[in-house]
Amino acid sequence: MDLLDIRSALRSDDEEIRRSALKSLKGVSLNDSFDVVVTAMGDESWRVRKEAVEIFVFSEPDENFIERLLEFLRSEDNAGLRNSAAEAVIRLGSTASQPLIRLLSDSDADVRKFIIDVMGAIGDPVFAQPLLASLEDHDANVASAAAEHLGSLGESSVTPNLIRAIVMNESILFRFSALEALGKLATPSFVPEEILKLAGQEILRKAVYDCLGNISDESSITLLLEGLACSQKSARAAAVKALFRVYERSDQNVRHDIVDRLCTLKDSPSIAGLFELFETGDYVLIEALIWFSRVNTDVRFVPFLLELFVADRVAEAALMSLKNFGPEGMAEVVACYSTAGENARVALCALIGECGYSIYSDLVQNSLRDNSARVRNTAAVSLGKLGYISSIPDLVTLIDDANLDVCSAAVISLQKFALIDRATILGIARCLSDSELPHHRRYASLLLASMGESERLLLLVNDEDPQVRKAAVSSIGILPSDEAGSILIMSLLDVDPDVRIAAADALGEMKSVIALAALESALEDDDIWVQCAAMKAIDRIEPERILPIVKQIYTNAEGLLMITCLQLLEHNPDPDALSIIQNALKSTDRDIVLQASKSLERIKSINIQ
Repeated sequence: MDLLDIRSALRSDDEEIRRSALKSLKGVSLNDSFDVVVTAMGDESWRVRKEAVEIFVFSEPDENFIERLLEFLRSEDNAGLRNSAAEAVIRLGSTASQPLIRLLSDSDADVRKFIIDVMGAIGDPVFAQPLLASLEDHDANVASAAAEHLGSLGESSVTPNLIRAIVMNESILFRFSALEALGKLATPSFVPEEILKLAGQEILRKAVYDCLGNISDESSITLLLEGLACSQKSARAAAVKALFRVYERSDQNVRHDIVDRLCTLKDSPSIAGLFELFETGDYVLIEALIWFSRVNTDVRFVPFLLELFVADRVAEAALMSLKNFGPEGMAEVVACYSTAGENARVALCALIGECGYSIYSDLVQNSLRDNSARVRNTAAVSLGKLGYISSIPDLVTLIDDANLDVCSAAVISLQKFALIDRATILGIARCLSDSELPHHRRYASLLLASMGESERLLLLVNDEDPQVRKAAVSSIGILPSDEAGSILIMSLLDVDPDVRIAAADALGEMKSVIALAALESALEDDDIWVQCAAMKAIDRIEPERILPIVKQIYTNAEGLLMITCLQLLEHNPDPDALSIIQNALKSTDRDIVLQASKSLERIKSINIQ
């Protein structure tokens, strides 16, 4: 297709015809094709424009063609052409540096701004000096763009120039951009008074605080402390984050000074505005506020920390701060407990248990009757941590709670109390084991196992209820009883598959060698989950048996059983194991193929290590 045909094709209404025609230009000199390529860069279709950009870049244009293309940055009536020209030059990178630099002296401010944005997109350090010169541009947009892209270049040597420009150029737009750039470039050090004074302008205050958080040493502490009480919410947030950053990078002497100064603000009205900052999704800010509360220990922070304590992401940090308040610091919150929200009640119960605040044990015990299942659950767990044996009768009552998590929490705490008052817990376990209610007998097995009461536990292995048998079988596996192994082997023949699975798991946990034959027999079980449990148990007892077993069954193994085989072969260095995994990639079962791929990846990572 010659140039005449290409020009004709570019007038077609069909986008694909126009795009395909452009491909014919590859290898054609720009001396012949430049006008055609530029026309296509202004096409209404982004796919055609993209193809034109590819053609231009592929042609490896010299500075002459780059300068000619840059002229189209002036195209006000065709944004597509203007953007395509910029994209092509950006793709050329440093090759376009000299034409770009020369065009910075253009009389059109919009062109200069566009050129600076292109320089910033290329990101070559060769543009540092031209961008520095543009800081003095009389057009605020141009100067602001130069400051912004200097920050992106990462040339810290321009820091003094930025500071001078911030002082000299009073444009708010410029100062915003330059302060942000300064925050990216400067290393922590003394900050000139001229920069600190800019915080006196309300519109710039947040930008100054953000900048100080990145570049300041302790010289800005006084200013940042004043920022904690300013009327702008965003500025207060920036001030507390900046304080935290300065603290983190300071030496011990400076840290002590910061802590001392924060402690003087305890109970002060000046920090009341910080409390509303907790209502945010900004976790950098939340981290800073938690730090502030930890060193300041103003009791007004406690309700907010309690809410954070039940949020997994910051729970540990909130707990560290709450511990700093001590049991006395909790007094005010405890007094308001009855009217507190659910999250606060949960958090306070958990905190009392975590910190061992036994003086509040009665409050936690009373919380066992809370309307909220989450509160009852947390209270039950905390009472076990506190060792508060007076709560045993109430915990026993919770075994019949409508919420299963609450029931389990109560049993776990009763297990802990067995170490303190064995006789009482043993009596409870025996009563539960004789109960007509299956869930009582199920929980009895857990209590009996925790006290090593194998004789009564063994009776529950034959219970009429399968869930009780399952619980008893799972529990008996943790007992050092010679009889337990034999009982578990018998349980591999239970009529309920869940019991058989529990028996296999328990035998694997016990590493019972005498059970290997029975476990291999269980590989013939009608339930695939039992087969998989048996395989895993064998692997725990005698791993070297797995490969021979897999060799025997893998040709007929399907679904979950084959996936289990592949997982167990991952750590086997034998070439036959690798061969089986590779062969599984040919399976028609998508899940097996996926597992085989994962297993091969894990084998590779193990070999690399």
